[in-house]
Formats: sequence, structure tokens, C-alpha cells
Amino acid sequence: MGALALVAGLAPAAIAVTDQAPRAPEARAVTSLPAATLPPADPTDPSITPLPLTRQARDGEGTQVARSAGPLKLVAVTWTGTDPDTVELRSTDAAGRWGAWLPLDANSPSERDDAPARSTAGGGTDPVWVGDRHAVQVRATRGGAPVTEGLAVQRIDPGASTNDDAIGARARERQTSARDGAPPAPAYVTRAQWGADERRMTWPPEYSPTTRAVTIHHTAESNDYSPEQSAAVVRGIYAFHVERNGWGDIGYNALVDKYGTIFEGRAGGLDRPVVAAHAGGFNRDTFGIAMMGNLSDVAPTPAALTSVENLAAWKLGGTYRDPSAKVTLTSNGGGTSKFAKGQTTTVDALFAHRDVGNTACPGNAAYAAMGTIRTEVAKLIAAAGTDVRSAWADRPDLGQPYRVEQPTADGRGRYADFERGSIYFSPTTGAHEVSGAIRDTWRARGAELSPLGLPIGDAYPTSDGRAQEFEHGELRWSETTGAVT
Repeated sequence: MGALALVAGLAPAAIAVTDQAPRAPEARAVTSLPAATLPPADPTDPSITPLPLTRQARDGEGTQVARSAGPLKLVAVTWTGTDPDTVELRSTDAAGRWGAWLPLDANSPSERDDAPARSTAGGGTDPVWVGDRHAVQVRATRGGAPVTEGLAVQRIDPGASTNDDAIGARARERQTSARDGAPPAPAYVTRAQWGADERRMTWPPEYSPTTRAVTIHHTAESNDYSPEQSAAVVRGIYAFHVERNGWGDIGYNALVDKYGTIFEGRAGGLDRPVVAAHAGGFNRDTFGIAMMGNLSDVAPTPAALTSVENLAAWKLGGTYRDPSAKVTLTSNGGGTSKFAKGQTTTVDALFAHRDVGNTACPGNAAYAAMGTIRTEVAKLIAAAGTDVRSAWADRPDLGQPYRVEQPTADGRGRYADFERGSIYFSPTTGAHEVSGAIRDTWRARGAELSPLGLPIGDAYPTSDGRAQEFEHGELRWSETTGAVT
């Protein structure tokens, strides 16, 4: 948002704008979640190619193998018919030896709310990173018998990006041990920086009224990836979620790799209540963070936990939620939801996907860390300031928080957007509500960067509407004309 070029002392022209509420706050640049210092990526296009599976000779377990002339990168198992009861995959190591079997979960045919649950027509697993390996083995069972027909392996080539090595280098340099103090503004890798092809997105950003809870996931794929490969994993998940799953965009609001790098997920702004496709039935009013890897038996790394905690503290603390409190959510049905449409359930404000879905996500090892995550997030939130939050508590008419509290563009204060207005605070001006046409006009002129500066009082009634004083002037709204001058 740029400041309006006005000559001090000249009265701006009247702007005809209504003063009706409520209205969703307009898009505004995120100032408290800084992007990594990288240019936009120039990635090659991802592709998804089915690979035939060949039955293993002399194998009584129904094991089948898929091979590729080039590196497999990411793979997923798909099938026709009803979901298998178990699906496992393993790949060769650098010496050509088969590794350990990795259990895979079936994902939902659609994590959109109110979408059909499991289909008998077919399904698939989440993608698994196997890197430079050229062969995978697959085995599955249904009703206690090996599944030998209808299985396929999808090879997902995430393409290459000019930023992949730079993202990895920053991850190797990152300090990950600090956990004290107020929650920092965690840097993240933007969609443009990790190489999201926005032409693939078919679900434009959709918003909830507020964010009430954070949902923790794992991506259920391999833990065997380097820092330089993390962006490729994200691109592959994005392509698979859009093209194979039909989710319109990547399912998660944010992803965190095992090195602590935060990746922007769903389009629409990390500071806003974007509806994603991470927990069918409960995508509204929730923010989904996925730790990249399979955390069924392997615990999250300290680096991943630190970034998850910082991100969750920023999101929950900035919308004035207590991570240890209980919230009641209403299911919209569909996907992996345990609850039919219209049913309610009470969960922690920071909960695991399995708490609301028929899934093992985020894995047993990550689930065991949920208590620690809540404790650390609560500490970070407690260390943060409360000036805007305190002012909001006295103004229930503003409704629920809409956008995460963040610094003002001039660095002198903080502000937060709510359903029906905003609160701006600075140590010199105090905390004041700005709403309706007065807020819209002030922001159109540059808000705190404009010649008006910050508000120094709340709006007050006049004979023909309302007026509000700012550091260097006043705005007046006319109920008769709808204009702000």
C-alpha cells in the first residue's frame, strides 16, 4: 500500500462512499510475516505420469514394482475400486537395495467441505518423496487378501526452480534453537518464490469470517529430502492436489519442512482466514499447518517444531485465541470428516487433523508432541503485547478478528482488522477504532502513511453523520451524500 501524494494543508476532494457495515476488510499487504529475500522463481512445469506396475515373480504377498529410466522424485499410489485396507511402499537406496516398507494412508477424494466421502470408484495416497531413486515396490491388502489388480504408481516430476538451492542454503544457515521471547514474525517462502504455477489454480481464494483454530498435519511422505529439495516437494504436492485430487489449489495453508523453512500454501494471504482443503468438514475458521514428512514413527525435528510454534503463535495470538482453550466447531461434512454435516465437536484451539477426521494424520510421533506445541505457543503468545486486544475486548460490536494483528506500515504501532472495523494503536496516539467509509477513505489515501497520520480518537456523531480526528487532520462522513471529506 503506497501513500497518497497530497500537498499538506490542501483539502482532499470528496469521495462518494457509503458507510454501511459489515464489510470484509480489503486486501492489504502483510507487514508482520516477512517473505524470504528471494526473487520470484522461474520453475519448469511439473508433470504427472502413470507408471505400470509389474507383479513380482515368486512373491506370495502380491508385491508389485514400478521402474523409471529417470529419477522418480515424488510418487503416489492410486487404485480402482474401493480403498485397500493397507498400502505400503518402499524404494531402493543408492546401492540398489530395497529399504523399509512405508505405510501410506488413503487420502480423501476431496477435502472440500460438503464433498462426497470415500468413493468406490477409486482413490489414492498422498505423494511420497523418493528423490533420485528409480524403482519402488508396492503392496496392498483388501479384506485380508493381497491386491494384485487396479494399482498404479503416479510419477510426479515437480520440475526445477531457480530458487531451490537458495532456499536450501538459507535453511542450512537458520538458527533453530531459540524458543523464548515474543513470537517473531516468521519469514516464509512465498508461492512465487517456491514456484507455484498460478495457472493451475482453479479454486480462487475464499474466506471465512475469522480464524478460530489451527490444525496440525503431516504430509505423510518420506523424511528423506535435502533442504534444496524442499521446494520441489511443495511443487509436487501442489500439482498432485490440483490435478489428481481436484482440490483447486494446494490443500494446506502453510507447510513447514524438517529444516524449519515455512512455505506459503493456499493462495489468499497467510494473515487472512483463507478456506483451504486440509481437513474436510472443518476447513472454515481453521488454519492448516502441515509438517513435511511422515511423522508416524519419526518425531518432528526441533527446527520444524520451532517454526510451527512461531507460525501458530503468530496466527492464534494475532487473532486473540488461547491455544489451550476449547472451541466448538460445526462440521460442513465431506472429506475425511468424522462428523456429518451440521454436527458439532469441541476441540483444542490447536488440534490435530485426526481429532476431526478419519485419518492417522499427523502421525503418532507428531500427535505425541501436540501438548508441547500448545505449551510453547501459549508462552509465545503470553510474551506478546495486548494493547489492541484489550481495546477489542471493549468493542464487541466489531465482531471477530478477521486479519492477524500486525505492525503499521510506518512502524510506529500495530493494528488488527475485525469483521466490522479495525483498531489502530501506537504508544503516542492510543488505541482507536476506525470503520466504515471513514476507514475506507483513510486507507485509500495511504492510512498511517498519508498526511493524516494515525487516529487520535474514535469517530463521533455530527449533525449529518460522523467525523474522526487524526494526527494531522479530520475526516467527515455525510449520511446525506455518502461522501467523506
